[in-house]
Amino acid sequence: MSKQSRRPNRAARNVKPPVKSTQTRWPLSSTASWTLGIALLIAVALGASFMLGSPGNAARAAGPLAIGSSAPSFSGTNVITGQPVDAKTLAGQNVLYFFSEGAGCQACMVQIQALQQHLAHLTRDHLTLVSITNDNDSTLAAAATGYKITTPVVSDPGLTMTKAFHALGGGMHADTASHTFILVDKSGKVRFDKDYPSMWIEPSSLLELLPKVA
Repeated sequence: MSKQSRRPNRAARNVKPPVKSTQTRWPLSSTASWTLGIALLIAVALGASFMLGSPGNAARAAGPLAIGSSAPSFSGTNVITGQPVDAKTLAGQNVLYFFSEGAGCQACMVQIQALQQHLAHLTRDHLTLVSITNDNDSTLAAAATGYKITTPVVSDPGLTMTKAFHALGGGMHADTASHTFILVDKSGKVRFDKDYPSMWIEPSSLLELLPKVA
């Protein structure tokens, strides 16, 4: 049986992205619903971690990128716009990369939503958000639509970018990206690299941890 066929059995992780239906959607404009939903997602993630063991059991394959090192080159495509996302298009920008499993992990997609809601704060701090998941193009595009994501999202089903940025493993599974944030400044140097295997960090807390860049 392939890894793909086994993935739906992973506890509390195989939540498909929402699709159009007559069911009531989670209203992002409702503060109360948002807070309750986040609390439930965190509870589910923590519960799954308890059942499966410590969430850091799957060692990060290559260790974090060295702070001050040059970021690896890569080439991808924003599945929302079809535009290229690479060193050339991101030149002169401070980029906050978020690596995650993607559509098969609801908490990962909600993390992108939450970061997007802090877009004004990211802009204030001179940061460009780029999310990279292990989905194929069509799956990620459908998930981005369902979760109303508009910030750049790049699919990496072959794990090429994930491995290049040393973001493979480190979470609950050794064969997917961890919940990893990597900040690369406009000069191409790595300034921050950290995993969050609990599958969540409050965006305001993350922004406080990130080094200041101009």
